[in-house]
Amino acid sequence: AGSSSSASHEEYDLLVPVEGGLYLCSQCGYVNKKRGLMRTHLRKQTGERPFQCHLCPAAFTQKGNLTAHMRTHTGERPFSCDCCSASFPEKHSLVYHLRTHTGNCAFSCDQCNASFAKKTSLTRHINTHTK
Repeated sequence: AGSSSSASHEEYDLLVPVEGGLYLCSQCGYVNKKRGLMRTHLRKQTGERPFQCHLCPAAFTQKGNLTAHMRTHTGERPFSCDCCSASFPEKHSLVYHLRTHTGNCAFSCDQCNASFAKKTSLTRHINTHTK
């Protein structure tokens, strides 16, 4: 594995400025006008992963991916559903979950604070209290 400085040098060899403020990847022909997105693209091309987890061997091309990964170690779940007690380590998981709540959360559990959009979901939930 090369050092990050040699990877960065290789990265810039692949980055070719073209007309209109665009950048071209000389390896695959990908074009983008945002330098930051090009940098991420080029890291994928070169294999550079400068954002390393200090707890395991995982490494990433983007800082945000490392941040999300760290939650697998810490158990942090900062994205909470306003409709029920569910929480998630990544925003996209919450967004996906929110699709389960069609309309308001009209069906509430008498034993805890959970509430659900569908009566069938509440019934399934209540069964978890009796197991």
